[in-house]
Amino acid sequence: MPVFRRDRMTWVAYAMLAWFAYLQASPGLVVPHLRDELHMSYSAGGLLVAGFAGGSLVAGLVSARAERTAGRKALFWLSALAMAVGTLLLTAGRTEVLAVAATTVMGFGGGLLLTTIQALLSDRHGPRRTIALTEANVAASAAYVILSGALALAAATGAGWRAAVLAVLALPPLAFALSHRERLEAPPPPPKDRGTLPVAFWVAAAMIFCTTAAEWCVTGWGASFVKDAAGVSTDTAVTLMGGYFAGVLAGRVTGSALARRFPAHRLLAGALALSGVGFAILWPAAVPATALAGLVVLGIGLGNLFPLGLSVTVGLASEHAQLASGRAVLVTSAAVLLAPLTVGALADATSISAALGVVPAALALAAVGLTAVTRTQTRLAISSSRSSPR
Repeated sequence: MPVFRRDRMTWVAYAMLAWFAYLQASPGLVVPHLRDELHMSYSAGGLLVAGFAGGSLVAGLVSARAERTAGRKALFWLSALAMAVGTLLLTAGRTEVLAVAATTVMGFGGGLLLTTIQALLSDRHGPRRTIALTEANVAASAAYVILSGALALAAATGAGWRAAVLAVLALPPLAFALSHRERLEAPPPPPKDRGTLPVAFWVAAAMIFCTTAAEWCVTGWGASFVKDAAGVSTDTAVTLMGGYFAGVLAGRVTGSALARRFPAHRLLAGALALSGVGFAILWPAAVPATALAGLVVLGIGLGNLFPLGLSVTVGLASEHAQLASGRAVLVTSAAVLLAPLTVGALADATSISAALGVVPAALALAAVGLTAVTRTQTRLAISSSRSSPR
């Protein structure tokens, strides 16, 4: 295996993924505030997260063609610009329609940026992509913690949630100034490339659909659940979600270290099991301390599901990194689109606690998908070893 090295563009990719993650998580955390401001139902609040996911879904569909047309470097920075514009619209909006439109623009730009970053890291680090992708998601989880802290600070000082969201828009110009001379081209496609993805890829994609659905049910509705279950204020519920994001950060730091020693599919199995334990603590919580404990453990488990699942999935089609990354973003965006909407509708019909029963169901289905992928890869490896010349 080649030695893993971080060049300047790798560090810039990490920083921009953190920036993306900060803004990606913001609609879910400001839903309680916007529901109070605009008198929105759970279902209408779910549209904010769904709008982001819808934009990302479209981005996943067009990312490969957009890269061929504009080039990887132009796509990288133009997608960041689009996400920044959507963020400005979100903070300026005072109606439900404008807020949902803003998160859709954010999702489209962010989806293109995410796809490009994932392809960039996969191409740049090859067999060591698992390390690069897990490290990048450590940066993303650190951004979640910073967002939670920024929102808590904004509430304490009276600055408001908008100040916390707008504060990070200075990062892309700085990153551009530091790296605009760096080479950022996609490798040429393989000879006779038909741009097809293997069946195993789509099984793995179904798996990350389920893991992403579980993660975004908690990210999108965790604060609302804690507010109702523990009987705390909106600001306190958002602050308690800091425990979840701290768990995500701790989990990804640990996962990044373990990725140097263990295969991704084994780590993913452990993360799924730990996520189940965390949810079992959180779901019956009736006081803030129990809710916080559940959120931390759940964050440690859920935080590793996306980077490890992505590594497994893209690794099944490593010669088509941009296409595979784009399709992975499409699938995960569909999960982010459908899961919060489903939970919102179920919460309106029953309760937010009952609606979050979607989470353990999604984790169980993901475990089934992982088992299928692992067995398929094992059979292929055995078949290849038997057919290789001696």
